[in-house]
Amino acid sequence: MKSRHLLLALALAASTAHAATVSVFQGNLSIDYTGMASGLFLSSPNHFNQGSSNTLTAAQIESPLSGDVSSFSGLQFGVNTGAPASPAGRAIQDTTMTYDVSNLTGTVAGQVGLGGVDRWAYFFGGNFVMGDYSLEFSASRATGAKSGWYLENHYTFGMIAFDLGNVNTVIDGDNFTLSGDLLVAPEFAGTFFTASDGSLVAGADYGNFSFTTAPEPSRALLGLAGLTGVMIRRRRQAQLAA
Repeated sequence: MKSRHLLLALALAASTAHAATVSVFQGNLSIDYTGMASGLFLSSPNHFNQGSSNTLTAAQIESPLSGDVSSFSGLQFGVNTGAPASPAGRAIQDTTMTYDVSNLTGTVAGQVGLGGVDRWAYFFGGNFVMGDYSLEFSASRATGAKSGWYLENHYTFGMIAFDLGNVNTVIDGDNFTLSGDLLVAPEFAGTFFTASDGSLVAGADYGNFSFTTAPEPSRALLGLAGLTGVMIRRRRQAQLAA
């Protein structure tokens, strides 16, 4: 009878774990920029990963310093935690996002701060730099192909850069994965220019992304671990008494 009660308690804890509010504390964003070169006349890509980018000043990033990756695709942005300090000229974002996986877009709050910066050579001279992104959600932006998820640029010019469109959401326990298209946000398109060929207009597809998170363990999961420990201890006591 006692074993049955323990099993029922474990099952209850497991079911509650998926209905608890959890916090993002690790994860990764991967980006393929397929439209940046032609749409913004950019070349010579230099991507600085989280580890190096979060230690560099704006002056260092905009110098001839080589990035970690020289490509428009396969670029990685790690989740920032612990209120990271911003070197001079930077605006590195912290992660404050919480959500209930049983109703992700209905409960998500805060942002995911992402480490990583991209520098390109601009056709008209100088550098074009974007990064120090935050991933956020707003139900008011969920129209047409846009999911409501978006990436805000915080490097030099602070504005929403991309709406995340045609998004596929996969729930795995308390974790979630988003994947889809990078659509030029109206704020981004309006600040720069509309290309004569229509490539830099709001809603233009500038690439692909995939974001995967791992949240902080919920109290229910900690309770589940505690109950498991109790059951193991009782089994050992029973074995010793036998």
